[in-house]
Amino acid sequence: MNGTKRGRAAVYAAAVACGALAFSMSGAQTKTVYAQGEYVQAIEGVSSPFADVAQLVMPCVVGVSNRANTYSIVSGQTELVEQATGSGVVITTQGHVVTNYHVVEGASDVQVLWQGQYLQAEIVGVDELTDLAVLRVTEDVTLPAVKMGDPNAVRVGDWAIVIGNPLGNQFADTLTVGVVSGLGRELEDSPIVKMMQTDAAINSGNSGGGMFNTRGELIGIPSLKFSSSGQKGVASIEGIAMAIPMDVVQPVVDSLIQYGRVTRPKLGISVMTLRGSEEPTDGLLPAGVYVSAVTEGSPAQRAGIKPDDIIIEVDSERVMLHTDLTNRIAARQPGDTITLTIYRIPGLAELTVQDRIPRGEEIEVQVQLELPAQST
Repeated sequence: MNGTKRGRAAVYAAAVACGALAFSMSGAQTKTVYAQGEYVQAIEGVSSPFADVAQLVMPCVVGVSNRANTYSIVSGQTELVEQATGSGVVITTQGHVVTNYHVVEGASDVQVLWQGQYLQAEIVGVDELTDLAVLRVTEDVTLPAVKMGDPNAVRVGDWAIVIGNPLGNQFADTLTVGVVSGLGRELEDSPIVKMMQTDAAINSGNSGGGMFNTRGELIGIPSLKFSSSGQKGVASIEGIAMAIPMDVVQPVVDSLIQYGRVTRPKLGISVMTLRGSEEPTDGLLPAGVYVSAVTEGSPAQRAGIKPDDIIIEVDSERVMLHTDLTNRIAARQPGDTITLTIYRIPGLAELTVQDRIPRGEEIEVQVQLELPAQST
């Protein structure tokens, strides 16, 4: 008996020392017993900004189902079969939804998944160049719409809250968090768009969803994730994903809703990015937009732009990449007049690597933008 009592006392003492729960002989929990000493106090009065954003904008994010007519050998009939899924964001109270073009590419029928129910939608317009599309829910239902964020207010290091349907509807309304890792990323696959980089988890199905700031404002449309090829000797890639920023999304969406297509004005030039000095310097080529060709009868030719010119400013703002120029042009309307600062070097095309680069001259030209001639 004494040995049994001592054994029970030892077990009880161990439970107290470990902060374990005490139980009755029947197994029922009696009370919590803690060892003596100081314990870390719980933090009070702190709430998650991510939870607040989720509560605010989650109802504005939808799933997108791309369905196509497919012949069934079982039924002997043509049936609508889901061939791709993605995400979308409601941007107007009239039911307009922005998503990626590649999410709805080739669709015969489109539905959106909102709050657990499928709603019929139509494709308003697409822009393959920026990988954007606008849908409109055709059923009699009012959907809440997001507020667009200010693209000029986005900074590297800002929180990036991504909401969408990764891997399809099984994981609908998934929220992941990261930061804005980089701005103005120029990618070969997206020559017209300077992308926004984030380390927030983005997976297949997140495409077309929303990236939000801590105010619940839409700051980007997730579009692309980098992944490792799986080959030996190739470093694994984690935490690098791209989103289309709002300074690209807004004008494209506005044009698609208004016209059903992107009315993108043209200068009438072929260009490429020229890597060089930050400012025009004697003996060096400046960084800017190199004009390789000018279209006959185009606004650029009428304004006096010539091949081998280097565009260094648009409306007194420095441009270093060809996407700087294309984005500024895309944000304008046909009929608008812009001022281009040209750096022109005499005989540039004839220079060799052994030749010294002569000093060029800066020329300001006024160009009235217009739509390209429609082919018939």
